[in-house]
Amino acid sequence: MITVNRRPRQVAARLRLAGAILAVTVVAAAAVTGTVIASADPTTPSETTPDTTTPPSTSTTTTPSTTARSAAQSAGSVFANRPIPGNGLLAGARSGNQFTYWSTGADGQPHLTTGSLYLPPGAAPRGGYPVVAWAHGSRGLADDCAPSVRPTDVDVDQLRTWLSRGYAVVSTDYSGLGTPGTPQYYDLPTTAQNILDAVRASSDISDELSKAWVAVGEGQGASAAILLARNATANQGPKLDFRGSAATSIPAELAALLGNLGPSTSNLPAGLETEALYTLAAIRTAHPTVGLDDYLTDAGRTWMTKATSLCAADLTRAVGGVSLGTLFSKPLSGNRELTTILNSASELPTRGFTRPVLMSQTLQDPNVVVPVTLKYLNDARVADRRVTARTYLTPDAAQAQTMADNDIRGFVARVTK
Repeated sequence: MITVNRRPRQVAARLRLAGAILAVTVVAAAAVTGTVIASADPTTPSETTPDTTTPPSTSTTTTPSTTARSAAQSAGSVFANRPIPGNGLLAGARSGNQFTYWSTGADGQPHLTTGSLYLPPGAAPRGGYPVVAWAHGSRGLADDCAPSVRPTDVDVDQLRTWLSRGYAVVSTDYSGLGTPGTPQYYDLPTTAQNILDAVRASSDISDELSKAWVAVGEGQGASAAILLARNATANQGPKLDFRGSAATSIPAELAALLGNLGPSTSNLPAGLETEALYTLAAIRTAHPTVGLDDYLTDAGRTWMTKATSLCAADLTRAVGGVSLGTLFSKPLSGNRELTTILNSASELPTRGFTRPVLMSQTLQDPNVVVPVTLKYLNDARVADRRVTARTYLTPDAAQAQTMADNDIRGFVARVTK
């Protein structure tokens, strides 16, 4: 298990040296994990072409289901559900539903959460369609950033890709995003529970689903998928059969990275800066007694407010060129309550998995500190035999993505047989 709060100076030092040690880490990763090192081939086609068709907004009024009346507020129960009309259906789906369901928040209380279910073309196989739970990464804290309202190209591409492969696809917006209450964004166990409860709710919406399901995630969703590989079998109930997780672009040691932010911080990768702002802004709202404002400059408080209203692509563009250190008046490591919350909310396991987990990482990734993530992959692979680690060291980002997609496709096919 990674202990991120006991070595902040070491982590900070490693981050300052990240550029210098990247090549060494890459070689070590290739030697230990059996990395595929490929020559770049710009002519390699991608497997699917993203569609601009987007799922309809969840703002349409829905009717509470009988499930809600009989199992009020129990995790995974459906509160409201509506079929998606044909003119608003995601391209590549035979049918779809948008639904609201109950899940448990970081505060331990029931929270309404929105989700989507799509079925692929063709008749369901015997036993039903196996289910892929798409666990998306950071999209924002504002309600209109919810993927069911404003899906990114990545979301649309992933949904269509898995549908084309014959899987039913379930996606959640996560608690507090598009529904009442504070987004539970910062809390990894809550995010994982939201995913599991969305799959559980879907099994009550459609009788064409198999019990077998997997989680496929990137970024924030990758971390949740990893946690599910350890906890889902104990929490899913008798209606589901969790088979494993595939995770890519994993923000490893996030608590240590954020806990070491301060006036002397140099900039992080662009996507990770956005992740930091979202996480801190969510904690600032959910835990006002943590006193985060006392550690921020006027500029820092302004950016925390912006993070609550801007979606990920917009926030990443807006914060580009801003020196991260100028947002802090003193090191966050001095706020013990904050670092405790970060540690409990974002620690990733390296062992104890009950189902197989595929962890993958490309060299060209603007959303993580690559050497830190590669080290996590190696630690997990050594610690637990259920972990398969794959790193793609080609400098061509498109080719690396194709290689990762092929590995994930094969993994999902194997575990859902």
